[in-house]
Amino acid sequence: MTELQATLEFAVEIGKFYNVDLFQRGYYQLRAALQWAPHVLGKVEVSLFKRPDKDFYSVCPAYIENNVGISKTFQILYRNEEVPVNDVILFRLNLLVDANRIEATLDRADYKLALEMWFSDQEDG
Repeated sequence: MTELQATLEFAVEIGKFYNVDLFQRGYYQLRAALQWAPHVLGKVEVSLFKRPDKDFYSVCPAYIENNVGISKTFQILYRNEEVPVNDVILFRLNLLVDANRIEATLDRADYKLALEMWFSDQEDG
């Protein structure tokens, strides 16, 4: 069996957050993580695409922790409030695949993009 390294790239762009009906005033952030089947050997690299925008809404800038891309932390005060986020999280997944069955191996990798919304009622929490 000859093995090759396949590289797949995924991007998550968070343009804006629109508060439809959150009941809690506070601080929010969005988190994104890429997952794949454990039987497929691979390693993920996570990076942030930096935009030169002026950011008046950010309490804490976007960052990466344990291969999870975390958006800037922003404050939500009102119903129907719109906050520009403008964060891009880039995932580069390097997988070891069988050279004779590349497509089958990539199909079995079972990719999942996990998205979470986190909340705190304290600025430092």
